[in-house]
Amino acid sequence: MNPIKLERTEYTPDVVLDLESRELSFRGECRPENVSNFFTPIVEWIENLKTLPPVNDNLPVVFNLDYFNSSSAKYIMDIFFLISDINKEFNYNLEIVWEYDEDDEDVYEAGVEFEDLSGVSFTFKAL
Repeated sequence: MNPIKLERTEYTPDVVLDLESRELSFRGECRPENVSNFFTPIVEWIENLKTLPPVNDNLPVVFNLDYFNSSSAKYIMDIFFLISDINKEFNYNLEIVWEYDEDDEDVYEAGVEFEDLSGVSFTFKAL
């Protein structure tokens, strides 16, 4: 499957979705002008994991988001629901790693809320 590599901008995070290098990550601020245009190819890429043989060991999906707006939060939540479905139905071991600045309670608490709502277990990592 072709990787997705998006460089960080003022409004969008650095995104790497690359199975060959085993890197799945979102880093930076997430407040794109057109949220749907930004997230649609990302969601489609993750959905395509259903067509591949599952990985045998944990595959971390790292979220290190300094800020995200409410429109982005909806798509991020959709990604977590999709990951939950893929793990259950297709026997994947996608592991959410929620990285946050140890002084940023808001981002930490957002991760806790995402974990509670999605039903996916997160690994929290203070930086």
